[in-house]
Amino acid sequence: MLCHAYVINLALSPQRLAHARAELAKLGLALNRVDAFDGRQLAATDFAEYDAERALTYMGRALSPGELGCYLSHCRALETFLATDENIALVFEDDVRVSDATSSVLKSVLDWLAAHPALRWQAVNLGPNRRKFTTTLGRFGTHEIARGHYFPQLAHAILWNRTGARAFLDQAKPIFCPADTMIRHIMIRSNQGLAVYPPIAWTGAFDSDIAARSGSKRAQYGRLRSYGWRKQKRLWIDKALAMRNQILAPHGRRA
Repeated sequence: MLCHAYVINLALSPQRLAHARAELAKLGLALNRVDAFDGRQLAATDFAEYDAERALTYMGRALSPGELGCYLSHCRALETFLATDENIALVFEDDVRVSDATSSVLKSVLDWLAAHPALRWQAVNLGPNRRKFTTTLGRFGTHEIARGHYFPQLAHAILWNRTGARAFLDQAKPIFCPADTMIRHIMIRSNQGLAVYPPIAWTGAFDSDIAARSGSKRAQYGRLRSYGWRKQKRLWIDKALAMRNQILAPHGRRA
């Protein structure tokens, strides 16, 4: 199964592009650069797609211009993918890190998906940060691929198919949460998100410069007093949906 790799990168960050190029070279992948949207010099009100009121309701806080730029950059990457005739594509953020084992595991993942054409899926998270509410579908050595009923957060390394890319773009606007939160929101409700465990891709030693990825930093931006309650409400709704989907899963080992 052939797969192209897209890397989201700001024009002002050639060193990060060089880093990403070196990491993808370890995988034998050519890098297709996607010009990132730099929102850091703008105000949130400059983004016509941003629904500030809905963000406060859903997230309990405002989104930063950097987060909005990051979100639009992921949209741009998926639009670039869909403009081709490719069936699947890898989308990386430019601070991604891989290991010596990543290449062989990724090949196993691609071969496994090709061998299961009837499987319903939209995205595979290659760098899941945590594991909750999953059903194992296949194993290769010390790694496994699982249905992520509670799709893992972070979006630095995701394998998409065309159905998943369209599903994200169809629901992407108006913007009311960060990109990785929206991906989780969609995948939990479709129950078509997969993940590889243990992870085979990680974020770099530096913060992303298309958004303040650090949870402690971004969660403090424009908070309402009810932030904690709204966050817990959002998480519990998502977990309830994930638990239901896991219970209804037809087979596999649960975790």
